[in-house]
Amino acid sequence: MKQSQLLFGLTLLCTFLIIGQTDSPLIDITNLKGINSDSLIAKHKEVQRVNLIEGDTLSAIKSLIELSSIYSTTGNYPKSYDGYWEALIYSNAISDSTYIAKIYRKLGTLYSIFRREKKAEHFYQLSLKTTRKFLKPSKKQYKNLNDTYYIIASHNRENGNYGLSEKYLDSCKQMHAKLDKTDFPFVEAEQGYIYYHLTRYDDALKKLLPNELFFKEKYPEYLVIFYSFLGDIYFKKEDYSIGESYYLKALEYSKTYQSHSNYVPDLYQKLGDLYFSINKKDLAYENLQRSKELMEALFGVRSQNNSDILEIKDAFRLENEKQKAILETEKLNKLEQQQQTLFFRNVALTVSILSLLLISGIIVWYLHKRRTSEKNDFLSRQKLSKEKNAEILALKNRELTSSALQLIQKDQLIQEIKDSLKSLNKDHNKDVKDILTKIRINKNFDWTQFNARFTSVNKFFYKTLSDKFPELTRKDHRLCALIKLNFSSKEISQLLGISPESVNTSRYRLRKKMRLLKDDDLYETIGKL
Repeated sequence: MKQSQLLFGLTLLCTFLIIGQTDSPLIDITNLKGINSDSLIAKHKEVQRVNLIEGDTLSAIKSLIELSSIYSTTGNYPKSYDGYWEALIYSNAISDSTYIAKIYRKLGTLYSIFRREKKAEHFYQLSLKTTRKFLKPSKKQYKNLNDTYYIIASHNRENGNYGLSEKYLDSCKQMHAKLDKTDFPFVEAEQGYIYYHLTRYDDALKKLLPNELFFKEKYPEYLVIFYSFLGDIYFKKEDYSIGESYYLKALEYSKTYQSHSNYVPDLYQKLGDLYFSINKKDLAYENLQRSKELMEALFGVRSQNNSDILEIKDAFRLENEKQKAILETEKLNKLEQQQQTLFFRNVALTVSILSLLLISGIIVWYLHKRRTSEKNDFLSRQKLSKEKNAEILALKNRELTSSALQLIQKDQLIQEIKDSLKSLNKDHNKDVKDILTKIRINKNFDWTQFNARFTSVNKFFYKTLSDKFPELTRKDHRLCALIKLNFSSKEISQLLGISPESVNTSRYRLRKKMRLLKDDDLYETIGKL
């Protein structure tokens, strides 16, 4: 097979392996050195075996795809082909559209490597058709569509269908928008490659160079392809020194990451052509010979690894179809058993949860009812207690008021007796004068006794009064206590031993200290305390 025929397949495969890394692989093969080591392949095989034993079909499919990707990268296409078909069998058995679409893309890439254009396009269209059958739009669907559009764009670009390639790149941008992504480094690079083929070299550089930093930080292994195209552009622009540096960089990245070894032969050929153009014939011969040896090892007919893949026999597919039918039956039986077990487990769990919820509901309802009943009983008792206390307080205050009125009446009676004796003692009898002198009304003693009884009945009255109106004096407190008991101005004057006018004055001053408005009732305000 000619080297020029393999260029498309190599580019497409390497690019596809890069953009496919966001599908959450088990192992990121592009970032592992020693990618062709037996230990890495053995690890995937062991993971696949364990997953199948445990019935974890999805993980087994992931492992198979990764293993096939490793074989593709290292040029072992028959095993890669086998792995993808086996993964497809498992994916069909469990009807996993996501992996079916992905495997179709990868199979299309394998066919394209060996210029099986119709086969490649057939599998790409199968990938699109499968992805579009998703029940409802999702980011997973957009991601699958984006990857497929990108591969088809690359496929058409390598076949010279540049207009169609650009249309698929526009579809990629639409998927990026649905995925809330605003950067298109891979799409921009692909557009740059199209410009290169259209001999629009300056436009190609404008697309490629701004994205170099992105690939260095995120996907350094992709620089094998990226620098190869930059080398091609500068080669065509006859800037041979820059072209040479990019070719050497591409080889260096391939060696550093030990990836895309299938792309190395073409790089040596390009270096050979460049050296031939600048008349460095020894270097040209050396690189061209190196390219031929590597190409023969990877794709030559004498290579035992690739002798079968050159034909991709239909018999192989038929055999896989038979295995697929057997595996599908086994997997479906196993899945049916798992579904039955899961169904009964879910039924038991649902019954348990419902029973628990019912019991919890009954307990909560009972506790709520009990708490409500206790609260109502407490509030009822509290209300009765308050009413009883209010009645007792009112009764005691009435007794206190009655006692105070009796004191007033006693003082009035004593005063009347005193006045009568004075009017009868016209002769100024000495004995009568002595009696009048002894008759005194002890106002202070009467107030002390009254206040003691008032405080015992209204224990917090004075404290509440002081807290609310801290500016009031002890005399103000006396006046408030008498107002609390609804004494009139005349009765207050008799109890305090002052004139009714003084009582009115004191009451006016009290209103000012209490900052009462004109419409505020003094008796009502103090009565509420």
